[in-house]
Amino acid sequence: MKRVILSAVAVMLFAGCSDSYFTTNENTERPLVNIPRVLRQSNWLSRGSGSCVHASMMSLFRWQGRNNTARLWGQRYGSGEDAQGLRAKMDANGIRYAYVTNGDVNFLEWACSTRRGCGITVRGGVHMVALVHLDSEWACLLDNNSVSKFIWVPRETLIAEWKASYGWAVTPVYTPAAPLPAK
Repeated sequence: MKRVILSAVAVMLFAGCSDSYFTTNENTERPLVNIPRVLRQSNWLSRGSGSCVHASMMSLFRWQGRNNTARLWGQRYGSGEDAQGLRAKMDANGIRYAYVTNGDVNFLEWACSTRRGCGITVRGGVHMVALVHLDSEWACLLDNNSVSKFIWVPRETLIAEWKASYGWAVTPVYTPAAPLPAK
């Protein structure tokens, strides 16, 4: 029964809502982490499995101005990854990062409010996407399986899916984008 519920949530999560309403709202950029299409990394197969964790990190590296890091990362790493393996790779490469594995929503709010974004687990923990916006009502995702558009979902739907998917989130910690203009 739990699988059926998680599958239904995953379908809702990735069906998304129309993103036309959310692209602009007067002085507010939406999503807050508005990664240009040219910086978005698509998932690829490596050693028989997807590289969603690495693709998400590469998009976030590029957003934070670390293009060389993203290029080298893509050359060195691929295939599936778990939290422990990613931490070891980041440590070995001198990458500054922050992460949670306990479903702490404060981390997601911090990562988005500082315009860093973060990789989060979804689909029962078998997929990672980039969380690029989180406010009191909405969450916005960049899925590396379809980088052409952002996916908007209700905040509580995303949080429930993320927590049911082990609550793992990670972000590089370099210079975020400039602050948004005051309203």
